[in-house]
Amino acid sequence: MIVLHVALFAILGTCLVFSIIELGLTAFVVSFFGGTHQEETWDPYSGYSLTDVHYSTPGILSLMLFSAIWSILVSIAAVVLPWTYTRKGVPASRKLNTILGVSFIVTFFVTSVFWLACFADIAAQLGGDVSLSDYLNAMIAFAVLLWLLFLALGILAVLSTCGVLVSDWPGYQSMRKGVAPEQLPASNVPPTATANEQMSTVPTPAPVDVTEPAGHDAEALHHQPGIIPPHNLNAEGPGMNRFELGTESHV
Repeated sequence: MIVLHVALFAILGTCLVFSIIELGLTAFVVSFFGGTHQEETWDPYSGYSLTDVHYSTPGILSLMLFSAIWSILVSIAAVVLPWTYTRKGVPASRKLNTILGVSFIVTFFVTSVFWLACFADIAAQLGGDVSLSDYLNAMIAFAVLLWLLFLALGILAVLSTCGVLVSDWPGYQSMRKGVAPEQLPASNVPPTATANEQMSTVPTPAPVDVTEPAGHDAEALHHQPGIIPPHNLNAEGPGMNRFELGTESHV
């Protein structure tokens, strides 16, 4: 779990930094290509002269500019959303985990396709050669790295949602788990009573009505030989227990 979290933080942080660098490089190249520039032209009648030439930004540079901004937003969202739900301390529901997990997987792979299209198109226009512009070469290099990083993020997201890698972040939890803990059905086994409940449910024996004998009957029983006093009896009579027999009585 910790290894996956560290890997996600490292890759997403690297994607964020590289996307900002790519945004700066692309914006500089777009500003160079766009607008109106004065170029020296030659005419056989008037000779050399300065002419205003209007350049339009190539479509591939516009795509790279969009991809850089998109990658920054995706990197921030992929870190902030799971971190926010984790800090709340409330376990994410199965529905929320599924929505975030599918969103992350689709977004990571779509972003990797953006960067693949960007550097592949520029490399095709260059014919496999290196550009004379260092800025353009740097743009291609960072585009390749971002493609690999977002592809790795998509693979990690798929492995975590399939249960191969374990994580407790919403969006990276396994979708193959059974019923969530909050949705577990009630057990048919009755709960075990506690000690206090068991003591409170012990039936209290019915009181025994013991009637003391009359005066002459008691004196006759006292002087009769072979009679054991009631407090020395070891056997329990019907409706009586040793607790009741333990109390001594004197006639």
